[in-house]
Amino acid sequence: MKSANVYDFIVIGVYFLFMIAIGFYFMRASKGGKDYFAGGNMLPWWVAGMSLYMTNFSAWTFTGAAGFAYSVGWFMMFNFGAGGLGYWIGTALTAKYWRRSRTISPVEYTYTRFNVGTQQMFGWVIAFNFTLSAGVQLASTCKLFAPFLGLDITTVVLVIGIIILLYCFMGGLWAVAVTDTLQGVILLSIAFLIVPASLYAVGGFDVLVEKLPALSFEHVYNGVYYDQHWLLSILMISSIGFAAGGAQRFFSVKDEKDARKVGWFAGWLAWLGPLVFGIPPLVARVMWPDLSQEPFFQPYMESNPQDLVYVALCLKILPNGLIGVFLAAMLAATMSALSSVYNMVSSIFSRDMYQTLFRPNTTDEELLKVGRIMTLIIGVIVTGLAVLFVNSQFGIFNLMQAFFTLLNTPVVIPIAFGLIFRKVPKWGAAGAIVWGLIVGATTRYVLGWTIGPQVYLSFIMTFTIFATSYWTGQLYKNNKLLLGGISLAIAAGLGWLFTHTAAAELSDVMKAFGIGSGAALGGSLFVFARLFASETVEQRKLVDDFFKKLDTPIDVAREVFAKGKKQISTFPIVGGTTIVLGLMMSLIFLTELPEEEIPVLAGIIILLITVGGLMWYFGRKSEIRNFQDFMTETPSEK
Repeated sequence: MKSANVYDFIVIGVYFLFMIAIGFYFMRASKGGKDYFAGGNMLPWWVAGMSLYMTNFSAWTFTGAAGFAYSVGWFMMFNFGAGGLGYWIGTALTAKYWRRSRTISPVEYTYTRFNVGTQQMFGWVIAFNFTLSAGVQLASTCKLFAPFLGLDITTVVLVIGIIILLYCFMGGLWAVAVTDTLQGVILLSIAFLIVPASLYAVGGFDVLVEKLPALSFEHVYNGVYYDQHWLLSILMISSIGFAAGGAQRFFSVKDEKDARKVGWFAGWLAWLGPLVFGIPPLVARVMWPDLSQEPFFQPYMESNPQDLVYVALCLKILPNGLIGVFLAAMLAATMSALSSVYNMVSSIFSRDMYQTLFRPNTTDEELLKVGRIMTLIIGVIVTGLAVLFVNSQFGIFNLMQAFFTLLNTPVVIPIAFGLIFRKVPKWGAAGAIVWGLIVGATTRYVLGWTIGPQVYLSFIMTFTIFATSYWTGQLYKNNKLLLGGISLAIAAGLGWLFTHTAAAELSDVMKAFGIGSGAALGGSLFVFARLFASETVEQRKLVDDFFKKLDTPIDVAREVFAKGKKQISTFPIVGGTTIVLGLMMSLIFLTELPEEEIPVLAGIIILLITVGGLMWYFGRKSEIRNFQDFMTETPSEK
């Protein structure tokens, strides 16, 4: 099995420099907070779509997810395949409304749609969730890089964390989106090479099917139970999550038509997952059925060695030079995910907390400065968390699932459906978040429910109190006795459920906690009903005005181009960078190469240079022509 050589390190170093250079280049595009956080609504839809896809992608796919796929076999293919459907459902639900909301932060609209308290609650929960997840993603990258580089894993965390922070700090969303696109090109190029090479190494797809265990829908992985209910829960969370989590890419393009293209393009890219990211770990399971017998894995037997099967496979089948490109692709995945988190969370702290609570009259230029400071702070926190997570015995896959399933559901449901359900009163989202968090934490960490049922109940309770909040408020006004009876019934029913469905025998303390959780949910219904009923005529008028805005199509000429925005050509930047990377790789032919590795290297280099050249030439012509055509349209044509 090969190891990285000097040429691989040169490739990685050049890649680092390119990312930082892109950050410097796009500093000129960020003149204010709207440019920094929303790209001035000028991102091309294909750039935003690739960025949305890469945002939900990280080196975790090649470590934690690969280790899980190695352990559970064909079962993981369903998880990889759920992403495409989730993107499309989420896009159909909210893409148009996000663009028409005319915001620059995913939770900014909640100030008007709900209230400032709900806005702050959303902000803190989302920031907490994404920051923790980013720490896991950075940890997974460093766990991947450490065996290659032969460096202390803490050192690797610090170096990679600082580089990601630098280009995001400088360039804002433009830098994030363009580097995402470049990283996507590199990532998919190398992944498409690894799939046929790995199948060839194991004897073909027929041999793979023959030697793998049959599909099973029940698995225990590092002490956590996974089944078909987990798959369905992931699809549910992903669909609603993309409806809310895609906000920044949906409102970064010029109009609602482009916003829909963003989601559909990301969905098509996500359907590649089962093929390009699911097959290699399955090949590794056939190739190395017992990792303890393989020298490469023996130093890592105490910390989930299966997380490194994708790494080991690449070291076995890729020639030197392409190993460096593979490392750059892995780095690309996490850089995309983390840079998006840094930019999004900093927008929440800057726009929704700092400006809302402390300086309402903050100018757009001041918001840019605050955003960069917040990006710096968040990057430091994420890097510190990664140092803690990287040595966790719980496993990177399990860590990601814990954060994803507990914190996402209570937040994404009210954020997504707040754009759709018009009668929900201003306190409806707060009630939904509280109920979702209590139910999720109680069922998962007190009763020991598996992930599927936990998500089901959390989803049902969150959605129910949100969707029925208007009628609950009416009950408070007109029939408090009936409302009290419903509250008691909910308290009794949930108290019974929480004490009779535990995965193991509950102690008296845990039984009391379960009963207390049921009582808290039932009792809080009466409290929230009072808040639901407190909405004034003036407050309802603000909500109605908000939905009038959502019903109003974007006037691109007036709202985007009339403000002096100019189209920044992105195809040439991505294409030119791809060409340069291909030319840099060609220098390896100046070294001594095994004869059988020359066609593989030549193929990937020609592919990168060709794709880059086509993007440069046709992309530049297309963007200039589209801009000129738009500016010559009559108002009636628009």
